Amino acid sequence: MLPPLALRILGRGLRALPALLLLLGVGAAAAHAPIDSHDPYHRSASAYAAVLDGELLWGSNMDVRRAPASLTKLLTALVVLDSDWQPDALLPVSHDAAHTTRPRVGLRTGDTVRADDALTAMLMHSANDACLVLAEHVAGSLPAFAERMNARAAALGMQDSHFEHPCGFDADGQYSTVNDLLRLAKAAHADPRIAQIVAQEQAEIRTSSGRRLSFHNTNQLLGRLDGVLGLKTGFTNHAGHCLIAVAEQSGHRVWLVLLDSPRRWWTAHRIITDAFATVARGPRPQTTSLAGS
Repeated sequence: MLPPLALRILGRGLRALPALLLLLGVGAAAAHAPIDSHDPYHRSASAYAAVLDGELLWGSNMDVRRAPASLTKLLTALVVLDSDWQPDALLPVSHDAAHTTRPRVGLRTGDTVRADDALTAMLMHSANDACLVLAEHVAGSLPAFAERMNARAAALGMQDSHFEHPCGFDADGQYSTVNDLLRLAKAAHADPRIAQIVAQEQAEIRTSSGRRLSFHNTNQLLGRLDGVLGLKTGFTNHAGHCLIAVAEQSGHRVWLVLLDSPRRWWTAHRIITDAFATVARGPRPQTTSLAGS
């Protein structure tokens, strides 16, 4: 038994805990939020999923709507490729495209650039200038392009998603979920041109003026983790650091979606490595099969 004085002090501390949590921005609900002790990565991101050979290994908040940042560009790429795609078409660079927010590949107002080069820059470097060049060419305006994006998302079965901007900028009404982004990722990677682009570590394109623009893939897993095939990174202030990755080893495939992951690269490396390790550990417990896997 604790002495009476110690019990009184302990009681005061417990009564003060809710106020302390509020001061720290945690809140009473978070203090009592259940933690899945079987999920070693529940703190890795605000929402995430790791899928091995079509079965969910670990995940949390998979149906919670969140800002998708530049993961959106996978959908933009599908819309572009569906729209009378001509890879050698020369596309003009508008003032808006050339002066959009970073990251940019360095296109200038009045330049023209091959459609395929713009697609490469958008998917590898997450270049917003290239993204806008493509969207403006396909639909003439961003609202018109957004209509096509939402129609394509609906066709993919992305029922909890809505898009306002082709580059993934934060906007009211721009949201998706881990489950929907898994559907998008699989559809995008099934396109041979997208799969080829996102697997490249570096590339160079040339503008009509003869300038050479070199850039690296924003996916830092490429070349650093065996079997990684791509796919797409994203970041905005509202979305945080995001990632969709796909990797393959010994005939087994892992899909990973991370939304708002503070230690994105360390987390992704660890989860993918652990996912493949589960194969060596033998039969897995009963898991959830995902639609579209």
